Amino acid sequence: MTDGPLAHDARTSADMERGITLLPVGATEQHGPHLPLGTDWWLAEAVALEAAKRVPGVDVAGAVPYGISPHHRGFPGTVTLRARTFIDLVVDVCASLEADGRAPVVVNGHGGNRGALHVAVAELGERGHTAWAVSYFELLDDVVDDVFPDGHRHVGHACALETSLVMHLWPETVATDRIPEGSTPPGWPDPHLFTGDRVSVYRRFEDINPTGVVGTPSLATPEAGRRLFEAAADRLAVLLGRIRAEGGT
Repeated sequence: MTDGPLAHDARTSADMERGITLLPVGATEQHGPHLPLGTDWWLAEAVALEAAKRVPGVDVAGAVPYGISPHHRGFPGTVTLRARTFIDLVVDVCASLEADGRAPVVVNGHGGNRGALHVAVAELGERGHTAWAVSYFELLDDVVDDVFPDGHRHVGHACALETSLVMHLWPETVATDRIPEGSTPPGWPDPHLFTGDRVSVYRRFEDINPTGVVGTPSLATPEAGRRLFEAAADRLAVLLGRIRAEGGT
């Protein structure tokens, strides 16, 4: 197998070299009035592909474009899986990859998938399989404050972070004339990405903000997106190196 996208391969499991396969997962859901519905899985796949270029023996499986998004269903175009469906899908794919001698690493681009991925990794472990899961945006906690003033107040969903990344990677898909001004109305628990609140509750996004946005997308720039993308790929590559060292791949 080669680095980069996973290709058709007629070899048997016995022929496969031990390595890492990244499984990008995301969602198809509203991203405000200005970003594409596929933003989450597009970004997870893009970060995975870039990181795979930097670490030998890493390839990338086809992305899972649907995730757990019932809290976005108030906006047209959102497609959601049930949590059990999503968990079963991830478990089955990762178990197949490991049976073929690959170490599966799920690269997540959607906040609503995080809890389910913890369950999926645990279920895989109970079945004797080892898999890892990481949300690329959680690797950027300290970076957002370098890129945006008081950055934690400006990132959440269809925000300064995601809008900047899409501006950098696919600028033609951003409806710049429809980017909402202002930020998110105050709420508790804090809905922003790197909240300091230690409690969570289910809320529909139309109740958090009528635009469906959490954060301040008007601060987004292509240059900010470039810095965030490079940092995400670099840090994921470092993490893959550690997985290889610790996991014996």
